Amino acid sequence: MKKEHKEYTITAYTEDCLGLISRINAIFSRRRISMVNFNMGPVETENIRKFVITIRETEESVQKITRQMEKQVDILEVHYHRNPYFTAIEYAS
Repeated sequence: MKKEHKEYTITAYTEDCLGLISRINAIFSRRRISMVNFNMGPVETENIRKFVITIRETEESVQKITRQMEKQVDILEVHYHRNPYFTAIEYAS
């Protein structure tokens, strides 16, 4: 039985340090997972960065990735959630 790939968003809060983007990228590269979207920016707290990564993968794989990211020294907190399906309805006049 083939597992269904769905879109998930991973949010990680990290300390601001050199080389962290490379280490996060290596986690995904080793598992051969492509990132659909990757954003990084500061938050209200000084020296803390927020990463928002969107991928299409199975939930089991996403759980493994988040656990592996949590093991990184500079990662403070990692969450994931499945992206909701948005339905556009077109009204005829």
